[in-house]
Amino acid sequence: MNSELPPRFAPLPVRLSPCLGEAVNSYIRRLARANHLKPSFLHCYLCGPPQWFGKPLLENLATAAGQPSEALERALADANALGGTNRPRRRLPRANPFARRQSLAHRIAQEALRGTQVRTLAKRYDLRDWEVRFALESPRLTAVETGPLTDPVTGELADLIESMISRRLSVRQIWTELMDHHGYLVTYDSIRHYIRYTRPRTHQHKQTRCHLAYSPQVSGPRT
Repeated sequence: MNSELPPRFAPLPVRLSPCLGEAVNSYIRRLARANHLKPSFLHCYLCGPPQWFGKPLLENLATAAGQPSEALERALADANALGGTNRPRRRLPRANPFARRQSLAHRIAQEALRGTQVRTLAKRYDLRDWEVRFALESPRLTAVETGPLTDPVTGELADLIESMISRRLSVRQIWTELMDHHGYLVTYDSIRHYIRYTRPRTHQHKQTRCHLAYSPQVSGPRT
């Protein structure tokens, strides 16, 4: 198709700078749409075989985005999960403003992943800009304390996935549809884990309750 990338990694025509605290999947999605590509296509292209649905190499993403690797490593909240780099991270100030407020750092990191800007976060929590940036740039606070930087498969997301399952979509098809047409940041492994381990128990429990509530009472075996 006309919108496909060239056979080798090269900068895309439209270049976007990452937002501080943005997740990798969110940045890939914005970059793809700006260049009239499907987000799932760009993601898989950057990852390549055999890990089509994993995490791309930092250098591959930097080349396609036309951005320095260091800029992506500093800005993207989960850049430490990307392969292909052994460079030491930028040194942070010794004084940790969130030493006794780790829950606040957690909230700041999660809100930044949803697109909230640094100035807005600073005003909302009565902080200085550098303090907000510290929470977003520190791997201890953005990668360890906050846990997985994706939406858990619960609530509306679980309902959406259930509707796709009822249409008999595979894990790959569900991930592709979520990546291309919905705003959720969910990994392929999270979807697979939900379907294989979490969903069967929940689904079976619902079926049991439905059977007990609506099945006719039987007085005893027929003779």
